[in-house]
Amino acid sequence: MSQTSWDRSDDAEQQEATVVPPMPALLRGHRRVLMMLLVATAFAHAACAVGAGLLVGVLLGDVGQPAREVLADLGVLALTVAGLGVTRYIERVVAERLGQDYVQQLRRGLVSHAMTSAKAPSLGITIARSTNDLASVRNWVSLGIAPLVALGPLVIGSVAALATLGWQLAAVVAVPLLVLAIVLGVISGPAFERARDLRRRRGSLAARVADTVTAAPGIAAAGGVERELRALDTSSSRVVDAAVRRAGTAGLLRAAALVAPVAGSAGAATLGAFGIVPAASVAVALTIVGIIAGPVGDAGRIVEYRQNHKAARRIIAPLLAERVEARSEPLFDPGVSRGGRIVVRGLSVDGHEMPGLLAEPGDRILFRGAAPQHAREVFTTLAVPGREGFASVCVDGKDLAHTGPKNRRRRVGYAPVGARIERGTIARAVRYRRPDLSEADGSAALAAVGLAERVARLDEGERTSLRRGGEPLTRQEVARLWVARATIGEPALLLLEHIDDDLGPAGREMLRRVLADYPGVVVMASDRPEELLDEWQEWAVPTAEPTRDAESAPGTKPAPVAAIS
Repeated sequence: MSQTSWDRSDDAEQQEATVVPPMPALLRGHRRVLMMLLVATAFAHAACAVGAGLLVGVLLGDVGQPAREVLADLGVLALTVAGLGVTRYIERVVAERLGQDYVQQLRRGLVSHAMTSAKAPSLGITIARSTNDLASVRNWVSLGIAPLVALGPLVIGSVAALATLGWQLAAVVAVPLLVLAIVLGVISGPAFERARDLRRRRGSLAARVADTVTAAPGIAAAGGVERELRALDTSSSRVVDAAVRRAGTAGLLRAAALVAPVAGSAGAATLGAFGIVPAASVAVALTIVGIIAGPVGDAGRIVEYRQNHKAARRIIAPLLAERVEARSEPLFDPGVSRGGRIVVRGLSVDGHEMPGLLAEPGDRILFRGAAPQHAREVFTTLAVPGREGFASVCVDGKDLAHTGPKNRRRRVGYAPVGARIERGTIARAVRYRRPDLSEADGSAALAAVGLAERVARLDEGERTSLRRGGEPLTRQEVARLWVARATIGEPALLLLEHIDDDLGPAGREMLRRVLADYPGVVVMASDRPEELLDEWQEWAVPTAEPTRDAESAPGTKPAPVAAIS
């Protein structure tokens, strides 16, 4: 893909994210308790900070007093200092729990969207969203909201305590903090734009890396490694430039936050130097300013986290809020499909409405499309109806768009070409559709597709873990495993999407034997149906021209059209 294409997709992404729906609620369930604990900790921390500062003044006034009184005041001061440490520890732990719990909910939603959306994002984009964008959300919740909650009571309590010692002290500390708030407000706008730009370029780079690595064998065979690396360098340079620009605004934010408490300390010292306030009051002020210096210094980081969160929210929120417009009622009574009958209505392919389908148990339906992508569009809709469009797929008395995954997986088996197997053992993979079946059923399914001996030769047999899409099995063995998984339990509807392309000659002979005795309806897409079936009925996209093979194939006839209102 050219760089222009990448930029065009980025611009489209920006336009789509203009109207940002709300994020899932943060304060829900036990997270409300965590937030209340954070607020209570913030007030306790502020009380300890003010108490520690005032006790410093008390100790200075204890000069010449009995040692017992000095030690008593010192003990109370030690307790307040310990309280500062304990409250800060509790704040950090609770804030991390709050952020991680919220991000866990978002991560689940993003992965669910990637697995079920009809327009699933690329692998690179999905990884970027589940790492960079969620990290921005986590930083804001754990390292932004929590310090912000603590900062309010701390600053207000500190300024109020200083006001009891002299309004001048309160003023010299409050004014720099007020100026800091104004500066942060001014810089926050550019910080958001630069954070958003960096996020877009990181997503573009992640997608390019994922696509390049996936296509690595073809790239190397065509001698294009250096060419792709140069394109990758260009994308990487754009990320670097965007990161440096964002670092500039982040540096301004943190510099302003660092200067404010120092200016307050300098102002308090100046008041003491001119004799406007007593030296003891200056010591108290310096102690309090020293305590709030750390949280105030984090203000710049808080604003940075907030802007990064807003940039990530523009992408995450629309995905989490995406809802498929589903039919409120089936197109017809699903009961007409009882007894293993398959009825399909309202299925559109590439803007063309497919003819309805009515198939009885034992029927073999060959799908023919006008373009290679038509098979994937049709078979994914049949496998997970309701995900896209308004197709009604009824199997054995159930409308699959209005039933749960348990009912659907019992009635539909799906084996697509080129599919990868999820992580887990072979025993889990073969029974993934039907976890309710026994391991013996899984072993029988493996034997039916000719994998029993191959699996037995593995060190751990059926307990062997599959990684990287199916290793240590070969591509043809993975395809056989998909057939076993699709046929286990003999679902009423068996979907085979060009799976024979991955099986090889021996595998196609195996599939022919399996289909010969299969009791349910088989809907398949294949370029060589005569190697798998003796006769079949065609179900074609209306714009597809009949192929020469289809016209001459023995036993070929049009698929029955569902005439059900």
